[in-house]
Amino acid sequence: MFYGLDVHKLFIQVCELSADGKRRRDFRIEASAEAIEAFAKTLQRSDAVVLEATFHTWAIHAILSRYVERVAIANPIQVKAIAHAKIKTDKVDAHTLAQLLRTDFLPEVQLPSRKTWALRQLMAHRRHLLKRSTASKNALHGVLNRSLVQYPGRWLFTKKGFQWLEKLELPAVERMVLDHQTELFHEIQKRLKAVDEELLRHARLERDAKLLVTIPGVNIIVAMGLLAAIGSIDRFPSPQKLAAYFGLVPKVRQSAGSCHHGRITKAGSRSARWLAIEAAHTLARSGSPLAASYHRIRHRKNHQIAVTALARKLTVTVWHILTKGEPYRYAAYPRTRLKLRKLNPTSRTGPRQVTPKTLEELYDEAGFELSPPTPGERRVARNNRIAIKKLTREPAAG
Repeated sequence: MFYGLDVHKLFIQVCELSADGKRRRDFRIEASAEAIEAFAKTLQRSDAVVLEATFHTWAIHAILSRYVERVAIANPIQVKAIAHAKIKTDKVDAHTLAQLLRTDFLPEVQLPSRKTWALRQLMAHRRHLLKRSTASKNALHGVLNRSLVQYPGRWLFTKKGFQWLEKLELPAVERMVLDHQTELFHEIQKRLKAVDEELLRHARLERDAKLLVTIPGVNIIVAMGLLAAIGSIDRFPSPQKLAAYFGLVPKVRQSAGSCHHGRITKAGSRSARWLAIEAAHTLARSGSPLAASYHRIRHRKNHQIAVTALARKLTVTVWHILTKGEPYRYAAYPRTRLKLRKLNPTSRTGPRQVTPKTLEELYDEAGFELSPPTPGERRVARNNRIAIKKLTREPAAG
């Protein structure tokens, strides 16, 4: 039997469909662990179940997979594109999923492992805390703006800045708002610090995280965020597939002899795309050969287009590094040494050890193997460095 599950927060609409598609039964169950467990016990091991990817898919999958061999996860966007219906009800949606599963026409997505799922939740929690932190900062700025007061220093959110806020004379209500928002801001910072420490603990156990931090602009948080989105690099047979998953490839409209390329698709992992673009901002200011693509495009177009293109180039580099298991060849030694030492605190040199003087010695200390570059790679790197020096001297467009 084939079962299509249209999952909601409080209930699940189930469509039971026979192998020939002629016998059908529709019913509802509660969206609770107990009800799903009771439903799963009525299934045969040879049955197949499908549900769309949603916020509690992993928990439902964990229960059902103990009782049936196949629990498929459907891509909701592709299902909607394939089986668009004028009449849309819960029964129709569940029946559509069951039919797609029965006919083997289901657009499936791969469910992440438990470790990857936990890492994604940790990164999502960090993003939530950052939003709350930004909201507190805006509220504090709002108090100052309403009171026509301006901080005399450069950075308000420092120890000196908060000491100034504490001594500031304000009306009673504004004083209360400022004190509450200050306490809230400090509390959020404590939570952020705890999350960052947990991410650091995970990063020290991940060889891939140590490889990614060798890329300029990629710190520990960015590396863990990228790994959380990617999961296993084996899911992506080419760097173009990974860039498409990040939504960093252009839209294509092709018909007959015409072909038009538009803006990036912005499909796939939004958080991973944001992290790649944030890392690209830092990478663009480095002397890495990768930054040459930014300067070439920036010379003709605006900064945002150039940094987005660099983010795509960065994503391609991430794919090659994770696939080959080799660090970035053109990393800056001082910054890379700090990042690797943070991830390998036990590798600090003692009185009898020799401090690595070059990037190759640093990678050897970290346990990385770096194959020699090909003549073509050396030539491209040299040309890119020359292009960076030349283009940074000339004024950019716009």
